[in-house]
Amino acid sequence: MVNPALCDLLGHPQHDIDSTAPLDHTYKDLLADIRRFGESLANERNISGRFERPLDQVSGRRLTVTIHVSLIRDKDALPLHYLVQFENRTPLLEIEEKLKSTEFALTDIHNSYHELLEKMPLAVLITKKGIIQYANPAALRLVHAQDRSEALGLSTNMVVDATYHTALEERRKIYDVKKALNPIVYLINCMDGRQKYVEGFTLIINYEGEHAAVNVFKDITDQKQREEYMMQSEKLTMAGQLAAGIAHEIRNPLTSINGFMKLIRSSKRSPETYYEIIESELKRIELIVNELLVLSKPQGKHVSKPINVLPMLEQVITLMNVQAALKNIEITLERADVPQWIVGETNQLKQVFINLLKNGMDAMDSSGTILVSVDSTEQEVWIRVQDEGSGMTPEQVQKLGQPFFTTKDTGTGLGFMITQNIIHNHGGSIQIESEPGQGTAFTVKLPKTMKPEHT
Repeated sequence: MVNPALCDLLGHPQHDIDSTAPLDHTYKDLLADIRRFGESLANERNISGRFERPLDQVSGRRLTVTIHVSLIRDKDALPLHYLVQFENRTPLLEIEEKLKSTEFALTDIHNSYHELLEKMPLAVLITKKGIIQYANPAALRLVHAQDRSEALGLSTNMVVDATYHTALEERRKIYDVKKALNPIVYLINCMDGRQKYVEGFTLIINYEGEHAAVNVFKDITDQKQREEYMMQSEKLTMAGQLAAGIAHEIRNPLTSINGFMKLIRSSKRSPETYYEIIESELKRIELIVNELLVLSKPQGKHVSKPINVLPMLEQVITLMNVQAALKNIEITLERADVPQWIVGETNQLKQVFINLLKNGMDAMDSSGTILVSVDSTEQEVWIRVQDEGSGMTPEQVQKLGQPFFTTKDTGTGLGFMITQNIIHNHGGSIQIESEPGQGTAFTVKLPKTMKPEHT
């Protein structure tokens, strides 16, 4: 007898095997194996047992089955029937095979991944909660470690120089909120006491079942040194240009003074006009020297603090209104009532807007309006100074900021250079829009900050 489950397993419809005769012929080898196993049970006086063998379905698919054989005896304890149960182990074995294949594939991926990290020319550190878990050979060379054990277990706070710890903490806080990490530049401490600048990026991955950070770095120490050399070279070039400009600007009034001194000596009388010209030329020399002194003042001595630009601009406009009134010029401030906060040094920023307002007034003949407007974005505060002066050509705008270039009859060109320098030191920028006969607009853009807690 066979039950429907065995028919399904073998792939035979139930109506095809109403008689078991076809099965006897088709599965004679299987029946022979069952009979031999059953006889061994009887000989060993066992009631049941099992064995495993392949079994072909009608479709030709080969199965792996475990065959459970139980010996049924009659009332006299003599063997009467075999109860045979078939357990299909094929799905389980297929799953096991897939798991093995997957395990082999994962092992291959892990080995390939590890081999890739080991051979990468860039330094790779894997950290968990700020502790180094892995360092590739390039990373060991970067920090001059003799062995991997020197690096493993170290805190990143020990590797990254203390001057960059604040940046390190800020980066972690940003990741907690935005789940993103921007590229970073660090100064690191090597095992032999040397220091290097590194630039890199970070990826968050699962490493050994936990979240970890993969940090990829390259050594930019030489690059930083080259940049410093280039900056120094630019400074020396600028100093040479300044020296040449100063020599030219001061030589002209000195030549005039020298000439008039000779005239005074050779003349029996000393005309008052000669003295006035000499005094004028000396004042011009004094102006040049004073502006150079302002330009050369070290910026590090000033203390930056949060500043609401609106009261500062009102103070500057009040100060400049006296000079503006003499030329029949009106200075107006257009702004909303919302405070606009930046971080900076008040006196330096006042000088920026004094310079811009003076430039606007000098560009206007006799009357008109200078409009000062304040606007902002999420990141910046914009202060725009628009005059109604003669304007400038694109070529003149391009040359602004060069030492001793000026559109004024009596200017030195240093005022705008000072203005640019101050704005740059505050992390800002200045934009110039001008057309001949249409006036000029200077837009100063400075980084915006939050309102301080104690004001």
